[in-house]
Amino acid sequence: DTDDYRYMIKFKTQNRFLSAHRTLKKDSRTIKSLPEDKVVVMTITSMEDLEYWQDRDDVEYVEKDTRVYPLAESTPWGINAVKAMSVSDSTIFNQRVCIIDSGYDINHPDLPSGNNVSGRSLIDGESWIEDGSGHGTHVAGTIAAIGGNNRGVVGVNRNGQINLHIVKIFSNSGEFSYTSNLIQAAEICASVGSTVINMSLGGKWWSVAESNAFDRIAESGILLVAAAGNDGDTSKLYPASYSSVISVGAIDSNKNRASFSNYNDALDIVAPGARVRSTSPGGYYTTWGGTSMASPHVAGVAALVWSNFPNKSNEEIRQVLESSAEDLGVSGRDNQFGAGLVRADRAYSLLNVMNPPTGDPICVDKAGWYDSDGVTYNCEWYTQGDNCQKFGHLFPNFGQTANQACCACNSQNNGGCTDDPLGWNDSDGPIFNCEWYSQADNCATYGGFYGVQGRTANQACCACGGGKR
Repeated sequence: DTDDYRYMIKFKTQNRFLSAHRTLKKDSRTIKSLPEDKVVVMTITSMEDLEYWQDRDDVEYVEKDTRVYPLAESTPWGINAVKAMSVSDSTIFNQRVCIIDSGYDINHPDLPSGNNVSGRSLIDGESWIEDGSGHGTHVAGTIAAIGGNNRGVVGVNRNGQINLHIVKIFSNSGEFSYTSNLIQAAEICASVGSTVINMSLGGKWWSVAESNAFDRIAESGILLVAAAGNDGDTSKLYPASYSSVISVGAIDSNKNRASFSNYNDALDIVAPGARVRSTSPGGYYTTWGGTSMASPHVAGVAALVWSNFPNKSNEEIRQVLESSAEDLGVSGRDNQFGAGLVRADRAYSLLNVMNPPTGDPICVDKAGWYDSDGVTYNCEWYTQGDNCQKFGHLFPNFGQTANQACCACNSQNNGGCTDDPLGWNDSDGPIFNCEWYSQADNCATYGGFYGVQGRTANQACCACGGGKR
């Protein structure tokens, strides 16, 4: 790395700096000068040269010109698309995601690096913490890049507490591996207590040994996730196309099938896979595309949701992810999108309905609500005196009265409400779903019309006072 040879040479006086500057500016090793600081930046590749500059009487010191990084953090579009931030990762420590790939940059400042990260390499002479191609580190960032550190990107699970196990089966040159290596890697994942295995990889040949191995691993309680393939046609890739494995296709930011994403009757679900920004070795970040990038979104969401319902089985988590997916393309399952776009929020809500919390539900006022007389008359105003009793059923706004929107008025708007049926949209199409009805006064204007599946928005959507509680 050329950065290892960048040095800053500080001269003691301005005159000595100017003299050296005139001489060194013609030297190919000189990178730049900082006149105000009396510093010359140059490449020094030998210990002899370094000692020469350190020993000069007119030089105050010589130090390395080290890297600095922008202290900014962004949430990649894919993390927002799967609504990962809507689900708490406070209990993610009960999950272990195994990543079978090209390795892991354990020194990346935006990735977990503590005792919760372990690994093994199946490549002779190469450690699992080396990642020559960067593929595995990119995948890991989507699953687990640390949030809240004002740096880089955010992963699906962002508090740094997720357990990761890395199995390196691709060499630093990024070459192919073998079916037997993949089987061995998956068995290693199982042996360390993994709950989810991500495989952003695949081959075109069905294998009896591989199929049987993945059947056995799935039956042991582990959720298996793999990339569907990047040929952009109906061909099948393995292990994704085994029935024991969730096959993940890719969409772009417009929720269209990515042109490279395979589509077939084995496809189970889709996730963001075009122009995905994530971690890269050396502390960097890169934007890549492929079903390899889509698969870790699903693996990450599976772990995130499962961490909140740890008593569920792998098969139950799989069924919930698919049944709660956001339907794309033609209505229902199709070969282009499978069950649809994986959604952490919808999977969590569905499990919450199936497993209602014990004790009193937590009530939350509808964010930003106020009645039709203006912003003064919000939920806080309704807490005063007998305002709820007198006016709670009047002056609807945003499709709800105070009795529906405000906890003070005995609202049922709490964490136990789920749109019913989940994924409902009105008769004008999928754009007009419960999320659309939650905006402005759409409930009040249209909530009683455009029924489908025997329900209008006023009956199906929590935002309109309906839903299942």
